[in-house]
Amino acid sequence: MQGFVFFFIKMYISEQEICRWSETNPSKRNYIEGKKIANAEHIVKCGKLSETNNNDEVKFVTFCMQTSNLKNKPHEINCSVSCNGKILSMVCTCKAGLGEKCKHIFGTLFYCTLIDLNTLPMLSCTDVKCSWKQDYKRVLETYIPRPIEEHSCFRKKKGN
Repeated sequence: MQGFVFFFIKMYISEQEICRWSETNPSKRNYIEGKKIANAEHIVKCGKLSETNNNDEVKFVTFCMQTSNLKNKPHEINCSVSCNGKILSMVCTCKAGLGEKCKHIFGTLFYCTLIDLNTLPMLSCTDVKCSWKQDYKRVLETYIPRPIEEHSCFRKKKGN
C-alpha cells in the first residue's frame, strides 16, 4: 500500500499583489490608512467561507472595526483570492467599499500578508453573524479611556 504525500503550499497575499490589484502605490491615502488599520489590530475576525474549484480559490470574510465609531458593529469584508495569491474580488459593507478600494479592504489585505490563508478556520453561515463578537470585545478593551498619567508618553515626559 502506497502512502500519499500532501504538500500544502502556504498562501499569502504579497504587497506587490496589493499594488497590482488596486493600481495604487504606498504613497496613496487608502494604502497608508489600510496599513494603520492592520497595525492597530482593527481586524477582529477572519475566517474561510469556502474553498471552490478544487482549491483554486479561497473565499473568506473579515470583520474590521469602524475607525469613526469603534462601538458600532464592525464592517464586513468579503474576499476571494486564487490559490496563487492573486486577489479576485473584495467587497466591504462601508459606504466606500463597493469601489473595492476602501481603507478597510486595504487593512484586510495587509492583515493577509501576515497569515497563511490556508490556516484560516472555516466559518459556517451561522458563525459569520456572531463569530466576531468575542474578539471584538477583547479588541475594544484596548480603547477604554484611561487617565493621562497612565499613558506611556506622559510617564516618559514626567520622569525627565
